[in-house]
Amino acid sequence: MRNALQKLKKAYTKLFVKEHIILLIGFIALTLPYFFRGFSLHGQESYFYYRISNLILGENIPSYDFLSFGGRAFLYSIGSPLTLALIKLLSGISIETLLVFLPLIFGFLSLLLFYHILKYFKLRKNTLSFSCYLLILSPAFLYSFVHFTSFAIPLFLNLLGFYLVINKKKLYPYLAFLVYLMLSFFEFIHVLFGLLLIFFYFYKIKELKRFIPYSFIILLTLYLNNHFIKFGLDIINKKIYGYLFIFGGEYGLSIFLLFLAFFGLMYLWRRKYENIVYYLFFVINLFILVLNIKYLIYISLILSILAAHGLKYIYKLRWNSLLIRDITVIILLGGVISSGISFLAGNSHQDPNDKIYNALLLLREKTNPRDAVLSHEKYGIYINSIANRKNFVDVNKAYAPRAELRYYYLNKIFHSRDLTNTLKVFNEFRITHILITPEMKNGLVWNTKNEGLLYLLNKNPEYFKLIYNQGGIEVWELT
Repeated sequence: MRNALQKLKKAYTKLFVKEHIILLIGFIALTLPYFFRGFSLHGQESYFYYRISNLILGENIPSYDFLSFGGRAFLYSIGSPLTLALIKLLSGISIETLLVFLPLIFGFLSLLLFYHILKYFKLRKNTLSFSCYLLILSPAFLYSFVHFTSFAIPLFLNLLGFYLVINKKKLYPYLAFLVYLMLSFFEFIHVLFGLLLIFFYFYKIKELKRFIPYSFIILLTLYLNNHFIKFGLDIINKKIYGYLFIFGGEYGLSIFLLFLAFFGLMYLWRRKYENIVYYLFFVINLFILVLNIKYLIYISLILSILAAHGLKYIYKLRWNSLLIRDITVIILLGGVISSGISFLAGNSHQDPNDKIYNALLLLREKTNPRDAVLSHEKYGIYINSIANRKNFVDVNKAYAPRAELRYYYLNKIFHSRDLTNTLKVFNEFRITHILITPEMKNGLVWNTKNEGLLYLLNKNPEYFKLIYNQGGIEVWELT
């Protein structure tokens, strides 16, 4: 019986370390949400890039965005929308179709590159396969590719660039340089990770002079993103629980992955003097993560590799009971798997749903182009992209004009019963309509029916008119 179980275990292990099985499972994980919500635009970033890409197609690269935050300088990273616009011009495929299918393509190719990069460094099959599975199940990786995000293209380019760097074929170094040049059109964090990675690689193999040409990419990036000089670095930090998926982080880290990665660091510490470069690389990346939560995707790549080593380290520890060892490993792996499944389940519903979409279409039909719509920040991009109207705030806070003042007023409007001051703010920012959703009434903004702005809307019909009320979605007009 025991021999039969051991043979079954070996057969199972041999199957799941195979490249095509890893890629198949990765592809299934990435496509699964689409079968529940449909192959259509999903999420704020998809709609944001839909609007910006079409804006570039129509006006080249504009200097001003008339819709976000009521109007702002066009200081967005142009890498993703420019890529979408160029593919559209070359292929004739619509921006909407590209936004739906490109994440799947780039996600699959990124996993393929990740696998072959680890294979190049001669990781053992079990460690290599576990690294890939842990990456597939990480919320940050899934977030990047189950819909179009700002990470989809630059993450793929970073992996492609590094893959070309480590391979010694004749033309690959030139192709790698071109890839890193392309990265300079994206946010600085993507360039930073890419250059840090190749810098430490060249240092490790004692060929640091090969990094010299790549150092000029930093200057090009600063030139293309010259708003850093005027407005400062894009620092988007969060409270500690914002980095953890289980405590509400949108694409945070799994606690179980962190636990395994800790043991992976212990595994490397056994040869601490040989691995000091890896520790330094890890610490620098952690510091960047503290400055910008968007760096989570690159930390997830590192943690997946560390966690695979950590799993091996835990398994090989001296345990008094093999049963306890096996239960511990099962709990840790179960936790990682549950984080991935939980994320996929949360992204299997269409966002925005049909009811909100219809309300936004009504706003587009019933309002003037100069009208501004007030709602929670999570609906701001939809107001811009679907209703084609100005929002009061949205999630793109970096470099937005008077952002802190607008959020101060937003909180004041939502929770105040002072009609005079509320109307004063509406007039100052030219707000003509208000969009309210059931989620806003159920904890996102309010907890009771007569709280703040809700009270004013219902008690002052001479100032506020309800023009849409379907499925709990309300649109109010200032009269």
